[in-house]
Parts: sequence; structure tokens; C-alpha cells
Amino acid sequence: MYSVSSAFVSQAALQLAPWKRKFTIGSSDYSAFVLGWPTITREWDDCAPASVTINATNAAWTFNFFINDGATLHTSCSLQIGFEYVARMFDSAFFDAAFFDMATSISSTEYIRLLDGTVDSARFKDEKCSITLIDKFKQLADRVIGDSTTPTNYTSSNYLVNDLAWYVCTSHAGLSALTSTNNPDIDYASFGSWTSVFSADNVRMNAQFTGQKASEILKKIALLTQSAIWIENNKLKFMRFSLTDSAQTTLGSTNTIDGTQVMDERMLVNKAYVGAGYNVTSKSYAITVSNIDSASVVRYGLKERQINEDRIWYVDSVSALNLAQRTVTTGRDLLPQLTTISPLQAIHVTIGDAIALSDEHLQLSDNYRVMSERIDMDKGTKEFTFDQTQYTSAFRLDYSALDSSDILG
Repeated sequence: MYSVSSAFVSQAALQLAPWKRKFTIGSSDYSAFVLGWPTITREWDDCAPASVTINATNAAWTFNFFINDGATLHTSCSLQIGFEYVARMFDSAFFDAAFFDMATSISSTEYIRLLDGTVDSARFKDEKCSITLIDKFKQLADRVIGDSTTPTNYTSSNYLVNDLAWYVCTSHAGLSALTSTNNPDIDYASFGSWTSVFSADNVRMNAQFTGQKASEILKKIALLTQSAIWIENNKLKFMRFSLTDSAQTTLGSTNTIDGTQVMDERMLVNKAYVGAGYNVTSKSYAITVSNIDSASVVRYGLKERQINEDRIWYVDSVSALNLAQRTVTTGRDLLPQLTTISPLQAIHVTIGDAIALSDEHLQLSDNYRVMSERIDMDKGTKEFTFDQTQYTSAFRLDYSALDSSDILG
């Protein structure tokens, strides 16, 4: 969740909230020149850098400094949305409306920073300029790890999941390695909580990188751990959804513009296979672990999934079982996936948070986990994607399953 004050939440709840949008380059505000604001999308398991385009007027050659000095493309930029809080300097009961309008002033501002980065390109045509921004995590997609001739190996020891993720982010992608909440690139509080999950279960991996991008490896880690790794508040955030959280806010028919509910049987998984102990020479797995939910098989039929990765892999049965069990736990029931579009009342709620949804037409009245968000700064709407498969009771690794006949190899 974005950190905002109670005043921000109260303002956002207004039907005609006085939203302010801001576009800055360096320390200068260019909001007044914007003709079309962008849409910013974030996914729960994807930390690829966001890229958006702003259309602006250049009638007065406002943005020609990009042409005159190409180095200015590297100037820090931001997209923000929020409020200006007005302080009343006089009691309006004693003055007429015209005087009161002149006797007000902006006492403070509060904005959510939706994107921080630099200019990726500027295109000039007629009296307009299209400015494409890319967020500061561009280096996750710019930097590759190893190559086919000289791979980067993490095979000399059995590494905790969080240690591998940390090495990818810091040693290879160049993000800050500061181990405190002052880290400017990594949300260290969330990383610490995420670390404790895999330390407690002693989940360990090996890896061999042959030219993969850092963002690609982080996406593989998200897949292999069913974790959320995304960008929020200008930091890389880590989370594994393991507890049923309280709803942060409520969305109902009165404050929802549109909604879609999907029941997709292809999302069902009631038997999962996970490969472990990968051999980079023979290109084979020494171990395959499986987990099954018999009740789900009876109800829906057998729905299997094979999970094998050859760039990063589990080293033993216990570690692989962690993923097999969780894949079945979250996939054994057919639960709705929802997409809603609403005004910006819940803009401060973001990926990983829970929202209470109610809709008479869709027959909804339950809590759902936010899995992605799409903020349309031009229209002033926010689209949420929700999933109940990630809104479950606490997950516990069941080691007893290793005694079953589902362990192959």
C-alpha cells in the first residue's frame, strides 16, 4: 500500500475529488504542458521496467533543451498524482465569496509517486513533443548475467532463495546493497519478511546464468517460489502471500465503473511436478517431486502441471516440495478472477493488498487480493485485477509428503 495520510484517503473518497497530476523533469514542473497523460501498469510477478509516453505541447520550444543537449535525457523525471490542501485564512461567514476565493492559499501538498525514472526518447513533430519515460529499474533489463562461453555459476554451494535474489539485484543489476530500510532501491522491510519465509523452510537453489537479463531471472524466481516481485513507491518489493489479510478498503457497485468476473478451468492445478537437482552437463534432473490433492481430482478431474527450470533450480526434494505443495494449494479450487475499473478512490491500495468487493449483479461479497494495477492518469481511473487463489490461510510445508510414493528419482 502507498503510504498516505488520512486526509489523502478522505479526499480520494470524494465523488469529485480535486486530483492534481504532476510531471517533473529535474526540479521543474512541466504539468501545464501535458496534452495527454499516460497509463501505468504493474504486475505482481514482473519487475520489468515500466515505459510510458507523455504527449506535450512544444509550441514555445519548451522541450527543445533535449535537442540542444542530449545528456538532458538522463535527467530524473517523475509522474505523480495527489492533492493540494487549501488552508482558509479567513472565516467565510464574514466575507463574500469573491473575497474568500482570494483569501485562500495552498498550505501543503501530498502526492503518490507513480513513476520515477529518466527520458528514454523524445520525438518532435509540428508543435508537439512525445516524451517516453522509463523507470529507474531500466538497469534490470539492461544488464545480463554471464554468457554462453563464460556462465555465471551458483553451484558451489546450496543457496537460500533470498540470497540468490539479493545477488541478482545488487552484484549483477547494480541496485543498492544497503541492508536497512534506508536502501533507496529495495524495499528492505518486505525483503526481510520474504527472506524469513524461505529461511524457516530452508528452501535452497542452484543457478547457472548464460546471458539472461536480471529482470528475467527475478521473474523466474517469482515463478519458482510463487512470490510477488514488483515495483512500488520507487522500490523493488518482495512478498509471498501466505496469510489472509484484512481488507484495506471496500469497492462496491456505487464506486465501480465496470467489472468482469472470469472462471477459467485452465487455472486449475491439482497435481504438480517439480524438478530438482538439475545437472548442467547432462541437462537432466536427478529428482522429480509431485504433490496431489485427491479431493480436487475427484471434483474436477486430473489437472497436472510440470515445473522445470534449467537456469535456476531447487537442489533437493524438500525445497522442490515447497513449490509443489503451494502450487496445488493455490490451484486446487476453481475460484473467480476479477477485473474492476473504478475512479481513483482506492489509488493508495496496490499489489498484495486485500479489497472487499461487493457487486449485486456479479453476486460478489468477499475479500480479494490485488494482483495487478493499471492507472490511467488521463481518464482518472484505476483498473484492478484480483485473484482469490492467492488469498488463503497460512501455507505450511508438509515434510511428511516426502514419505509418499509421489517422489520420483
